[in-house]
Parts: sequence; structure tokens; C-alpha cells
Amino acid sequence: MKKQRILIVDDSPFVRRMISDWIKDQPDMEVVGVGKNGEEGARLAQELRPDLVTLDVEMPVMTGLEALPEIIGSGAKVLMVSSVTQAGATATLEALDHGAFDFVTKPNNATSLRFVECREETLEKIRASRYIRSSVRPTTVISAPRPKTKTDRVVLIASSTGGPSTLRTLWEGLPKGFPAPIVIVQHMPVGFTASLAKRLDAAGTVPCREAVNGDPLVPGQAYVAPGGCHLVLDSKLHLQTNDDEKIHGVKPAADFLFESGAKFLGSRALGVVLTGMGRDGAAGALAIKKAGGSVIGEAECSCVIYGMPKAAKEIGAVDAEFKLEEMASAIVANLSGRVARAS
Repeated sequence: MKKQRILIVDDSPFVRRMISDWIKDQPDMEVVGVGKNGEEGARLAQELRPDLVTLDVEMPVMTGLEALPEIIGSGAKVLMVSSVTQAGATATLEALDHGAFDFVTKPNNATSLRFVECREETLEKIRASRYIRSSVRPTTVISAPRPKTKTDRVVLIASSTGGPSTLRTLWEGLPKGFPAPIVIVQHMPVGFTASLAKRLDAAGTVPCREAVNGDPLVPGQAYVAPGGCHLVLDSKLHLQTNDDEKIHGVKPAADFLFESGAKFLGSRALGVVLTGMGRDGAAGALAIKKAGGSVIGEAECSCVIYGMPKAAKEIGAVDAEFKLEEMASAIVANLSGRVARAS
């Protein structure tokens, strides 16, 4: 297999050296250049034509966000490298909306547990980029009609790589007066999920916020699982956070949410599995289906990476798949008791 050619762009000498050392140890990757700011990164991307650029968010001279269009224009895939700050989270999510496929957060130091986790996460995402499609959102979204009937059902959504941009597109298609609660598990660390919820809240007519332990489900309200916690439903249909171990290497994990939905909602659960790598959500989706609920997945042709929906489909957990631009209409049709058909 041809080695992946990586360009590292970061104003921190420590981070540049750290990522370089990680990559140099890998037989399937090589560092082809380093840049100290966005201006250098944009120039080097055009000169070197790397397969992937790790791009710091906040840098002097030119930020990562400012350099992003030119770097993407070179044909490189972009993995953002962010600090865990409010400004960093906001800029990172904006970068994901503009074509970066994913992000990692910087460790505080070389001896922390986070350092080891960051190494594994960075290398995994670099390797996954071989299979990633363009993360540019579709220009046309099919807006769902406003539902005419009330429902006692609940929408449970799983998403990972490519998810923030995908969710934003979905939000633009959801109608005013959406009749059901929506609960989202997006694989993200602490500090980023609140920013994601704010962006979704501003993107459409369905209000969205980060979930708080004990939240009752309210029709027409969306909740994002907080980073660093699992989120489940209880017997009273209140949301509960917990600090259980990671599963599939992630926390929050959609399997926890979906399995609680299967247990306490049964046929009232509608599971939605969107873009992402790995298998999270597959077992939970099957539990929903066995409990009498419905599950729809994102079609391969619109996924940034067709991992989670594929895993759910392969075990027979998915009733139908839809392209992203059709997803809002498919969800509303399902809630209304109509059979949505993929184009």
C-alpha cells in the first residue's frame, strides 16, 4: 500500500514534533513537510500536494480556518488539531462545515493519559481518511413538510466522522413544529458538544441544546449528549448521564442510548444512523428493531465515511437507507406512519 503523505501545520514546536514522531513510527505514513502558520501551510499544500494535512486551528499570521479553503483546493484532506477552549471548539466546528473531515484535541503534556489517547486517535483518523469521501454538504436539501399529527415517538441519532456538518444539513430540512423529541450522540470530547448544540440551534427551526442529567423529553426539542459522558433514557423517559467505561473507544456511545431506547420506548423508538467510522450504534439499532421500533441509515453515497451505517445494515438492523438530502423527509414520514422510499 502506498504511504500516506502528511503535511503538519502548527505554530507549536512541541505539537509539530509530537505529530511528526507519531507518523515517523508508522510504516504506512510519511511526513513530507511542516509549516508554522496557515500561510506556510497553504503554500506547502500547493507545492507538496500531500494526501492529508493536520491543521492547527489557532495560529499567528494566518489561522487554520483562513488557510482551509486553499489547502482543500490542493486536493488534501484536512484533520483539524484543536485546543480544548470555547474559541477552539467554535472555530473547529466551522472548519468541519467548510470541508475538514474531522478533528483531534491537543494533549496538555507528553505524560498524560490524553497523550496516549491522542496518538491513537490521530493515527486512526489519518488511516481512515483513505476511505473518506468529500465532506462538502449537499447544495439542495429536501425540506420535510410540517407534520399534521402528533406522535409519542422519539428520534435517536448516532453520528461520528462527518457528523457535525451532516447534522447541520439535516437540521436545515427539519420542519417547524417537529413533533418528537430528538436525542443525538455525536462522538465528541468535552467542550465541543455545547458548541455543536448551539450551531444546530441556529441552523434550523428545531431548538437544540446540550443535554443535562435529568432532562425530561419534550416534543420538538433536541438534545446533544455531552462530551465525556454516556447518555441514556430511564423508565420515566428522562435523560440520564453516566460515567461508564468507553465502548468502541468512545464516550458518549450511541449503543448505550439506542439500547435504553429499545428498553423503554420499544416500538416508539426511531433510530437514525448517520456517517461515521466504526461500529457504534449497530448493536443498539438491532435492539431497537427487535423491540418493534424502526431504524433508518444514511446511504453510502452521501456518507463522509460509510462505517456505522454499514455495520448496522450488515447485521440486519436497518429498515431503509436514505441520502442525506432526503433524511429529514424520511424521518418525518416515518413519524407520520408513512413508508418513506429512498430515491
